[in-house]
Amino acid sequence: MVDTQDQSPFYRISDTKNLDLLHERQSSTFDVEQLTQFIFGDPKGYFNINKRRQLTRLAYAHPIHKTHLPLEYLDADEHYSLLIRKSFIGIKEAQRLNITDNKYLGWFLNLFTNGRYIFGLHTGMFTKTLETLASDEQKEKFLPLARSFQIIGTYVQTELGHGSNIQRLETEAVFDRSTDTFILNTPTLTATKFWPGALGKSTNYVLLMAQLYTPDRNHPCGIQMFFVQIRDLNTHEPLPGVEVGEISARFAHEVADNGYLRLTNVRIPRNHMLMKLAYVDEQGNFHRLGDPRLLYGAMLATRVSLCAFFSILLARVTTIAVRYSAVRRQGQNPSGKETQVLDYPLQQEKLVPCIATTYAFFYSFMKLENLRAQILDNDTILFEQLPELHAISSGLKAYTSTIAERFSQICRVACGGHGFLVASGIKNNNNMLDAACTYEGDNAVLLQQTARYLLKVIQLADDNNETNIESSIAYLFSIIPAPTTIVNLNDYCRLFECRSQLLLKSISNRLVESSSTAYDKFSKNSIELVHIAKAYVETFIIRALYDGVHKASEHQSLALVFEQLFHVFAIHTLRNQAIDFIRLKLLTAEQIYQLETYTLPDMYARLRPNLVTLVDAFEFHDNELDSCLGRYDGQAYEALMERARLNPSNRHKVHPVWRSIKQNTTSKL
Repeated sequence: MVDTQDQSPFYRISDTKNLDLLHERQSSTFDVEQLTQFIFGDPKGYFNINKRRQLTRLAYAHPIHKTHLPLEYLDADEHYSLLIRKSFIGIKEAQRLNITDNKYLGWFLNLFTNGRYIFGLHTGMFTKTLETLASDEQKEKFLPLARSFQIIGTYVQTELGHGSNIQRLETEAVFDRSTDTFILNTPTLTATKFWPGALGKSTNYVLLMAQLYTPDRNHPCGIQMFFVQIRDLNTHEPLPGVEVGEISARFAHEVADNGYLRLTNVRIPRNHMLMKLAYVDEQGNFHRLGDPRLLYGAMLATRVSLCAFFSILLARVTTIAVRYSAVRRQGQNPSGKETQVLDYPLQQEKLVPCIATTYAFFYSFMKLENLRAQILDNDTILFEQLPELHAISSGLKAYTSTIAERFSQICRVACGGHGFLVASGIKNNNNMLDAACTYEGDNAVLLQQTARYLLKVIQLADDNNETNIESSIAYLFSIIPAPTTIVNLNDYCRLFECRSQLLLKSISNRLVESSSTAYDKFSKNSIELVHIAKAYVETFIIRALYDGVHKASEHQSLALVFEQLFHVFAIHTLRNQAIDFIRLKLLTAEQIYQLETYTLPDMYARLRPNLVTLVDAFEFHDNELDSCLGRYDGQAYEALMERARLNPSNRHKVHPVWRSIKQNTTSKL
């Protein structure tokens, strides 16, 4: 890869032009770069901040970024055309720079397109699924085309009538022995493929998930994946039998080109079914080859990576809100000066939990990613641990997207009226988090899957008297003495572990004793089971953050700050679930009152000198934030006026409609 050697931070304190923001940075008790490197600097870690800095500088050096208006001033066609151009120019730049690593390529292209890379599913799930499920012969044929972008694909699973329930998908692939082809159909309205990104106008191939029937329509063989061309490679016109287009307007992802697809008697060669795990021979006989859990593993890898994405989105909006709250002054203090908004306890109550939660989410993702690597990145995949990875990744995806969406709205409101501007940079991130609550698995469904796993393992352990259980749930089978008072940070962890254990054992015992059917048991108790799944996820997160605090203890200037962040996250989460801790007699109402009323505000005050530098450590380039309010130099008001003057509506001193109205009015006088 062509490299720039500059791994330094994007900005120096001297780049700060707003005096209040400058004072914040000069008053910090720790070095920002030390914190950035401590969390994100491991060259073998997922985030590898030094490599990200190099890629960011390479991406933003291109002149195309200075040639267009802010995106909110473009209409839909202009917006789409620009991002297609940016996506293809970014691809060419990546090829010129020899960026071949999948992760770094994804980073570069997302940076180059300001997080709006049209072909994200092509470089992500489309290519990864080919790598995972295609036979060696198919890989040799298809992968070079995909990696060189000679073909552009997307992953097509969701239907108009079915999402999470994959086994009930209706799209059909029926083998025709006489022509050695599969005949593809979406036989009902609800079988229409609906929502896949880049499908509407952009891709020419899809990986299609469909029900296989062979040797004829009367013999179902389950869900399989098919490599299907949908557009002509020269004209880009849809092929015969293909109806494809963009779905109606969305709240977010307005340029993700989400599409629909209907197929009518579309034929593909027999060897275009992905054949690493199964194949159909010339006589129409169906053969299984590998372990179907490989598909499971590929899908989990995507879900794990989403947890990193949600952490980054939350970090962005938190950075914007905290910086702007340091710049903004509102109200008069006794000295007669206006008060920094960040000095108000009510503003700290909004934003400090956002900061603490962002750090907690980063650490929980890194713990999850380490588990994923242990299970999936070995020569021999540890299939027996896949259910555990599925349970954690499902629960964490659901929890982090839900909480991050909620906090992003808090950050929006914390920025006052200006936070409602697209130019604030918050709403785009908020919209992406909103969408995330239902894509790649509806959050309520995912939490139920986590709950099913927990019920299964605790009942198996009870039946077999097992205690040797995977690490993430080992505490559920231990005797945990509940702390009567909170003396140290580990006491918080023990409280959450006790809560999770007691909740799970209580409902497990009730379900075992119930005479209802398994379906009725789960359905009638689904609300409580989702709550228990959340408790399990919160315990996983708090343990991950605790591990981070333990590592930070080796760095004197960081140790105290991490302990304070831990207190904030633990107490904020605990008070939101106070009824559990009181009902289970783990804490009294008075103890929770003391934590919420005295300890939490005290932690806000202790963290106050470091709030700006805690978000600076996330190391976002201004181009990536795309925010007038959150820019590093603090010139929020100057940026807002500059952005306003760029509005195309201001091209006319008098809008043409008023000339018409004035003329009509004058003519009648």
